[in-house]
Amino acid sequence: MKKLLAVVLVLAMVLTLFAVRPMSVSAAGFKDVPATYWAKGQINYLVSKGVVTGYPDGTFKPETPVTREQFAKMICIAKGLKEYKPATATFKDVKLSRWSYVFVEAAAKAGYIKGYPDGTFGPDKNITRQELAVLGVRALGKEAEANGIKQSFVFANDEDMIASWATGAMTIAVRPKIGLLKWDDLRNINPKSAATRAECAHAVYSILVPPGTLGKKDVINLSEEGPENFFTLTSDSAYTLQAVNYMQGALVGETPPGVPYPDIATAVPSTSNGLLKVNEATNTVETTFKFRKGVKWSDGVPVTADDAIFAYNMTMSDKIQVVSTWPYDEITEIKKIDDYTLYIKWGVLETYSILGVSLYPKHILGPIFDKDPALINSADFVTKNPIYCGAYLLDKYVPDQYTIYKKNPNWYGGEPVLDTITDRVIQDTNTQFANMLAGGIDSGSAILTLDLADEVAKRMPGMKVFYNTGTSSGIISLNLTSDAFKDVRVRQALYYAIDRYTLTQKANVGKAPMLSVLVTGTWAFKDVLSQYNYNPDKANQLLDAAGWNWNADHTVRIMPNGKEASFKIPYAVGASFREKEVTIMQPMLAKIGIKIDHGAQDFNALLDSETKGTFTITLHGVGFDAFDPIGGLITLQSSQIPTEANGWQGQNVYRLNDPEMDKYVKQAISEGFKSQKERLSALYKVQEIWAKDVPYLFLESRSYPDFVRVGLQNWNHSFAGIIYFNWMCPYWYWDTNIG
Repeated sequence: MKKLLAVVLVLAMVLTLFAVRPMSVSAAGFKDVPATYWAKGQINYLVSKGVVTGYPDGTFKPETPVTREQFAKMICIAKGLKEYKPATATFKDVKLSRWSYVFVEAAAKAGYIKGYPDGTFGPDKNITRQELAVLGVRALGKEAEANGIKQSFVFANDEDMIASWATGAMTIAVRPKIGLLKWDDLRNINPKSAATRAECAHAVYSILVPPGTLGKKDVINLSEEGPENFFTLTSDSAYTLQAVNYMQGALVGETPPGVPYPDIATAVPSTSNGLLKVNEATNTVETTFKFRKGVKWSDGVPVTADDAIFAYNMTMSDKIQVVSTWPYDEITEIKKIDDYTLYIKWGVLETYSILGVSLYPKHILGPIFDKDPALINSADFVTKNPIYCGAYLLDKYVPDQYTIYKKNPNWYGGEPVLDTITDRVIQDTNTQFANMLAGGIDSGSAILTLDLADEVAKRMPGMKVFYNTGTSSGIISLNLTSDAFKDVRVRQALYYAIDRYTLTQKANVGKAPMLSVLVTGTWAFKDVLSQYNYNPDKANQLLDAAGWNWNADHTVRIMPNGKEASFKIPYAVGASFREKEVTIMQPMLAKIGIKIDHGAQDFNALLDSETKGTFTITLHGVGFDAFDPIGGLITLQSSQIPTEANGWQGQNVYRLNDPEMDKYVKQAISEGFKSQKERLSALYKVQEIWAKDVPYLFLESRSYPDFVRVGLQNWNHSFAGIIYFNWMCPYWYWDTNIG
C-alpha cells in the first residue's frame, strides 16, 4: 500500500509540473511569479498553451530544478509528439512501468534525447543547463552544426566549465536568434547547474517561438544628437560612444553593473587562470589575453594581436587628437606572443588592466598611420566608413537626421536578430511626442526629463517607462580639516537633517537618494545610508553632543569656535537645479540651527578650492564607474590627500584620514584582481566605514528614464553609466506574446 501511495504521489507531482491541461491560474496570478520576473512572459504563454501549469496552492515554483524525464515530457507536449510505447525499452533505467516511459521513448524516437554511454537515461536526475542546451539544439535541428563547433563562443566567465560534448550546443544556445539560455548577474552560464522550471520554460518557449519570428525586423531609437564621428579615440561625445557601441567588439566586455566578461578574449585575465600576475612589491601587473580564433572585422579580415598593439600605438601618438591616453599611459610593455596571444605589462596596480586595450583594424588604418599619423584625424574611417568587428555596421548616415546600422555578416556571436537599427535625431520635445504617438519611435534612453517620462507613462499605454538609477549623484563636499566639519557627529547630523527623498523628488532629478558610496545596481552595492533617514530630532541631539549650542533666541547654533553656523554653499555656474536643491535644503537645515546661503561659482575655481583645501563646503555632481565603482578607491585613501608638498596631487579633497579605511581600501585594491565574490567582503567593509565617517554627503541618485515600446525584448533596463543602453543590441527582438 505504501509503495502504491508513493507512486500515486510522484505521478501527481509530475502531472502538476507539466500538465497537458492548464490550470485556471495564469502566470500573472502565480504568487511566486511577480510581474517583473524575468521569465514571466514565457511562463504565461506556456501555461496558456497547456505545456506547463502550476501547483494547487497557486504557485509555480520557478526556481525548482527539473528532472530529465520531466523535461522529456515537457518537450513532447511542446512539440506535439504523440506518446510512444514500444515493447522494448530504449534505456535500461526507464522501464515500461515508469510513468515517463511514453514521453522518454517519444523524445528518443524524435532524436531529442540519447542517454548516457552505459545505456541509461538517468530519468530522475536533474537536467543540467548544458544538457538542456544539447536537447534544445537537437529539437531545433541543429545537432550537426553543434557537433562541428570545437571552440566555444559563449561569452561567459565560467566558459571553461562547459563539457567538451556540450561546447557546440552551448555556443548555439546563446546565439541571438536561438536564445535558449541566459547569463546570470555575474555573467556566468552555469553549465553544470540544475536547470530550473523557469529556465526550462524559457528554453521551451524559445524552441517554439525563436527570437525574431514575430514582429518587426527593425527598431527606431530616439536620439537628441547624432555622433560627432565614429572614432571614440578622438571623440568624447556620448553619441559617438553610443554609435560605436553598435559596431565595436572588445577583448573583455563589461555589463552595466560593472561585471567583466570574455568577449573577443577567451577569458578575463585572473590569478586563478594564470593570465594575470600581480606584483605588489613593484606595483606592476602583467596580463595575457588569448584571442578567440575566427573573429573577423566587418570586411572579413581576421582580428589579431597586431590590431591591439596598433590601437595602443595610435592612442599614444601625439599627432592624433586623442581625448585621453588613460589608462594606456600606465602600460610599460605590450607585445604579441603569437597572432592570437597578447601580453601587456602595467606599471601600476590598476584593476582596469584586466580589460586590456581597444581594437582598431591595422589593415585599414595602418597604412594611413605609417604615412602620417595626423591623417588619421580626418580619415574616412573616422567620418563615414568605420570598420569594426561588432554585431552591426554602418549602413547610412545623414548628420543631424539619422544613422542606420545593419547586420554585420561576419559577427562572431552569431546572426543578430534585427535587420536594422535606426538612431533618429529629434531635438524638439513636441516633435518627439508626436512621433512616439504615431508609432514612429520605438525606444529611447536618457532623453526625457522625469516629468516628461511621467507623461509618456500616462498617455502612451503602448510604451513602458523605466526610471533607471544613474551612476552620477549630487554631493555636498565637506572639508574635514575645517573647524565646522572635523567632528563626525556634525557630519552625521547633516545627513539626518536633510530629507533626501523629498529633496530628490522636488528637484526633479531622481526617484531616490544614494544609499551608499557605491551606486545602487552595481555588483558590490550595500545599502549603508538608509540609517540616515530624515530625523531632525536625531540631528539636533548630535549637534548638542558636539557642542554646537543654540544662540539666545534659538535661531542659529554657535559652533565651539564661537562662530555662527552659517555657510555659503557654492555650485557651478549654469547648474540651475543645484540652486533649487540648496533652496529646498534651507528650511530643513534651519530646523537644526544651520543657516545656508548659496551662489554660483566657476566650476574650475570650485574644484581648485577643493584641491587646495581652501573650501569649507561645496555642492556639485560626481560620477562613478560600475566596474570599479568607488573610482579606484582613490578618494578614500589618506595617501591621496592633496598637499603643497606633493604638488596638490591626489583626489582625497575631503581630507579623510582613517587608518581603518586605508586598511580595507588597500585590501580591496589588492583583491581587485580576483573575482567579484572574493572582493565583496572588503568592499562591503569600505562602504560601512564610509557611512560611519560620512566624509561627504550624497544627495540624489540621478535617474535616466528609458522608454520602450511594448514587445521589444532584451532592452537592458539598467542604470546609465559608461556602458550604453545598446550593449545588448544583437539580442533585441520583437515578441508581443511575452509583452
